[in-house]
Amino acid sequence: MRTMNQKVQNYIRSMSEVFEGDPWYGTSVMRKLENVPHVIGFKSCIPDSHTTAEIVMHLIQWKKFALEKLQGNELHDIEIDSANDWPKIRVDSKEEWEKLKRDLVSAQQKIYEFLEQKNDEYLEEIVPGRDYDIAYLLRGIIQHDIYHLGQIGLIGSQLKLEENNHTGVFNLKE
Repeated sequence: MRTMNQKVQNYIRSMSEVFEGDPWYGTSVMRKLENVPHVIGFKSCIPDSHTTAEIVMHLIQWKKFALEKLQGNELHDIEIDSANDWPKIRVDSKEEWEKLKRDLVSAQQKIYEFLEQKNDEYLEEIVPGRDYDIAYLLRGIIQHDIYHLGQIGLIGSQLKLEENNHTGVFNLKE
């Protein structure tokens, strides 16, 4: 018997809309990534900033963190700005890029599958090892996706400007 209730369904729907749907602000995460060619997966806008591939890996890491917390793992953690938070990755082929995107989809799908078995009262439970509830964590997942979606869009737009020989951050001269 399913125990899913309306509030949990709303969170799943909101997460899905931002991740792969049609959010009111424009393009979802996966639709944006579908339009990013693998050749820019290892490029960034400015030296020492994160690449698109690193942002995708970062999103995967935090989705895995969220799932661990949802499943009750009090000990699982990610230190901000650590190698676990921002793993180094380089995408050199279309196959590697497609696999990275599949890994992101898989991490998101596991969250949906877990939540589908929960009722609304679950949203009020405190996240293991934290001082906030499950609903706050789920809102954070949504906000995190939107935040990094903006970065992915910026990288893509700047690379497009560079390719077209227009002024972009890549062409700034000191």
